[in-house]
Amino acid sequence: MQSEDKQSELDPNQAAQQLATIRRIMESATQITVLPGWAAIVGGLVALVGCAVSYVLMGSLDFAVMNDLTLGDRYNVVAVWVAVGTLGVAIDVLMTIRLARQRGRRPWPRLAQLAAHAMAPALCCALLISIVLAERSAWDLIPAVWMLHYGVAVWMAGILSVRAPGVLGLLFMAAGATTLLCAVPISLLVVAATFGLCHIVYGIFLLVRFGS
Repeated sequence: MQSEDKQSELDPNQAAQQLATIRRIMESATQITVLPGWAAIVGGLVALVGCAVSYVLMGSLDFAVMNDLTLGDRYNVVAVWVAVGTLGVAIDVLMTIRLARQRGRRPWPRLAQLAAHAMAPALCCALLISIVLAERSAWDLIPAVWMLHYGVAVWMAGILSVRAPGVLGLLFMAAGATTLLCAVPISLLVVAATFGLCHIVYGIFLLVRFGS
């Protein structure tokens, strides 16, 4: 009797089926730990609008001209990006909740909470450094700081998710480093390419690949 139990426990076909089931559960769970497809697309469009409005206000692709703007126009540019960031977070949260409800799951499972915790330190550092740079009139460095730190945040969250966020994080880090070293005069254009177009492409990929 015991030999039969041991044989059933070591059945390779049953073990393979259990492993496949566990893998499917893990993959379906991790697909909602970071930016959903539609949230990325809408967030990318919002970022492009923010870039367009910033260009109208600054009249340049270089954030260094912020030092030459009137105080009112400077506040307007800052307000635009505060609005873009706030909308981006709100869209992500709302669409994550919507996607989870469609799948009959909790909106913020343990993996999603871990992903948020993994992203938070880099984003908080970016905010703090941006405030210091603004106080020192080094506006031209702020876009690179956000690209680098956002890239690190998405990379860290991607460890708990599917492969796509990790690739997105690497793209942001590369763009941030390039901007910091040699593309500062066109940083607004790089922001449009990363926070705008890269998010849109990323979202389309998720919709095609995972349907979410």
